Amino acid sequence: MPLRLLPPTGEDYLRTVRSALHAYVDEKVATASSQTARMWSAARPSICGGKLVRPAILLLAAQALAADAPPLQESATRKRESDLTALAVALELVHAGFLMHDDVIDRDTLRRGEPNLLGRASQVADLDLSADSAARLGSTLGILAGDLLLSDAHLAIGRLDLSQDTRIALTQVLADALSQSVTGELCDVLYSLPERDPDLAEVLAMTVHKTGVYTFHLPFSLALAYQGLPAPAVLGDLTHQLGLAFQLQDDLLGVFGDPDLVGKDSASDLREGKVTALIAYARPTPQWPAIAGAVGDPDLTPPRAAAAIALLEESGARAAVERDIARALQTARDLASTLPGVGAPALGGMVEDLVDVIEDRQS
Repeated sequence: MPLRLLPPTGEDYLRTVRSALHAYVDEKVATASSQTARMWSAARPSICGGKLVRPAILLLAAQALAADAPPLQESATRKRESDLTALAVALELVHAGFLMHDDVIDRDTLRRGEPNLLGRASQVADLDLSADSAARLGSTLGILAGDLLLSDAHLAIGRLDLSQDTRIALTQVLADALSQSVTGELCDVLYSLPERDPDLAEVLAMTVHKTGVYTFHLPFSLALAYQGLPAPAVLGDLTHQLGLAFQLQDDLLGVFGDPDLVGKDSASDLREGKVTALIAYARPTPQWPAIAGAVGDPDLTPPRAAAAIALLEESGARAAVERDIARALQTARDLASTLPGVGAPALGGMVEDLVDVIEDRQS
C-alpha cells in the first residue's frame, strides 16, 4: 500500500524488518518447549507474512521529520536504522497479536486466504483433531500467542538504547493505541449483537478505533516520540481521517472487492453479522428487509450472499460509503497542509502521497 512510496533504501529497510520478524520467531521456536515451539512455527505466516504497511508509514514519517536535520555520522545512522527496525517489529507484533485475537472473536480459521493459527490447530497438536477439538485448541492458541505478541511489542521498545523519557513516551504512545483499539474491537462485537442497534456515528467511531488508530496514529506518533517531538494538535484529526478512509475501504473491499486480492470470501462479513458502515447506511432503505436475513446467517449460501450484495449496492449504501471515503481523504489533504513544526513540509507532502495511494487501493 504505502510501500510504493518508499525509496530503494526503504525497501532494504522493510526486508530488514521482515528478516527481524523471522529471527523473532526463530528465537521463540528455539527456546520454547516442543508444544509451544509448534505453536510459534504455526504462527510464523501470521507474524511474518504481512504487507508491512505500518512499518512503511513509520519509516516515511521518520524520514519526513528528519528531512531538515543535518546529516548523521555513520554510527548514528546505523543506530537510528536499528531503532526504527525495532519499532517496526513492535508495530508488526501488535498487528499480528490483534489479528489473532480478532480471529478468535470472529471464529475465523483463514487469514489472507490461508489457514491462520486457529486453522493450524491439528498441526500444533500433531494430531488428527475433531472439529470441536480443533476449534477449542485453535481459540486457545490465538489468545495465548496474541497475548505474548502484545507483551513482546512492549519489550521491543523497552530494550531500545534510548533515554528513559523517550522510552516512556514511546511506551505511552503504544499503550494509548492499544486502549483505543480494544475499545473498537469491543464495540465491533457489541454492535453485532441482535439486541443492539448502533447508529451511523457509533459505527464510524468504532471503524476508526478498531484498526485506524494503530494503523496510522500509532506509526506517526512513534516517529514523533522517537525524535523527541510533541504531537501537533492536528495529528489526531489527520490520522482519524486516514484511518476512517482506510477502514471504510476495507469494508467495501471485503464485500465488493476481488476475493483473490482481498484474501477472504466476499460473504464473510455478512455471515459474521458485522455491522459496518455499509449495513448502517442500508438499514433505513427499502432494500433492508431483503438484506437483513443474510446478515449474521452462518449458513448463508453464495447465491443468497450475491443477492444481498447486489441489494447493498442498489440501496445506495455502497455509494454513501464511497462518498465518506472521498470526504475523509480530502479532509486529510487539507489538514496535511496545516501541519506545523519540524519537518512539516516534508511530512505534509508524505501525507498527500499516502492519500493518493489509499485512493488507488485494491486490497
